[in-house]
Amino acid sequence: MNSNPNGESANNNNEGIDFSAGLPNFIIKTGIVSVAIVLSLSALLPDIPKIPETDRNKLILLSFIQNPNVLWKLSALEATRGKKDNAITYLEAAIGLLEMHGASEKTIKKYQDQIETLKK
Repeated sequence: MNSNPNGESANNNNEGIDFSAGLPNFIIKTGIVSVAIVLSLSALLPDIPKIPETDRNKLILLSFIQNPNVLWKLSALEATRGKKDNAITYLEAAIGLLEMHGASEKTIKKYQDQIETLKK
């Protein structure tokens, strides 16, 4: 064991690092830098143009939805808005997913019956 001339252990250091004085300053500086970065990026990045809502683009975006239940709910929303063609498209996509994953005929029939109801 190492000892200093006073007979105390050299490893016995009761002085710890005091973070309390520097922590508030660190938080403030971090906030300022973060805001500066966000403002710089928003000024430098160009505006992203809005993608036009064409049938082709809707179908492309629709292909990313892999949950028939979500498609059912989207169909119901479109039907309440009076857009039956969109509602039918959502249900047809849901049927395709159900068939792809081997769903029961009973489940698929439920979706087909809803399409028939919307066509009336």
